[in-house]
Amino acid sequence: MDQAMHERLDADGTVPASRVGRYAWDSGTGEVWWSDAMFAIYGFAPREVVPSRELVAAHRHPDDVAQLDALVGALHGGTGDYSCWHRIVDARGRTRHVVSVGSVTTGDDGVSRVEGYVTDVSEPQRTHVESHVHESLARFRESAAVIEQAKGALMALRGIDADAAFEVLRETSTAEHVKLRDVARAVLGQRVDAGR
Repeated sequence: MDQAMHERLDADGTVPASRVGRYAWDSGTGEVWWSDAMFAIYGFAPREVVPSRELVAAHRHPDDVAQLDALVGALHGGTGDYSCWHRIVDARGRTRHVVSVGSVTTGDDGVSRVEGYVTDVSEPQRTHVESHVHESLARFRESAAVIEQAKGALMALRGIDADAAFEVLRETSTAEHVKLRDVARAVLGQRVDAGR
């Protein structure tokens, strides 16, 4: 897939094919198959390593091991579909956010076959987190400026220091069950935005 197509798909909100890997596992033979994109998601060149359940287990994020063990236990010997949002640590040491979906089928001989897809959602996850952080910081800066102005007004009106002025704002916020920022706006005679 060329770079322009990759960027266009990202901009359209769809997942580029290079971030969707396919896999299959046969419990009878122990054989695991990966598409080239699976190798890429795990940080390997195609066929650089031999895919196996042990390789997958070695790349689980430490905080998600229990969740993934529970999923594997629930799937063992059964049939049905599954999905799981978790993290892996790729061969380069990068944490990747992935969604795994698939199906388990068990033949009459008791051999299970697991087939599915892994989608690397690291970039959309990073973009979402960054956006949330930027919005939170902007709200914090706005709130901090209003609170500082209100403290200054209280200091001038009451002849108190900055700590005492902040305590007046905090006590009013607690007693009235109103956000500190909104108390500060009220002190300054500004409009209070409900729900912000």
